[in-house]
Amino acid sequence: MGAGLRAEWAAALEESRCTFSPARLNAVVEEWQDRLASAPAVDAFVASGYDDGDFIDIAELRGRRR
Repeated sequence: MGAGLRAEWAAALEESRCTFSPARLNAVVEEWQDRLASAPAVDAFVASGYDDGDFIDIAELRGRRR
């Protein structure tokens, strides 16, 4: 288990203990399943050598909306 998953799982587990709801645990599992499922596409994109230098940072976009 990676550090990111471990931290998210621990936080979700604590929330679940407080709320008596497994909803956050389910959300963490689904999010990580999606990440793992998209990993081959990400690897293929990186291997293609496509220039992604013109991307926009999502944090910058969020900052503009506030």
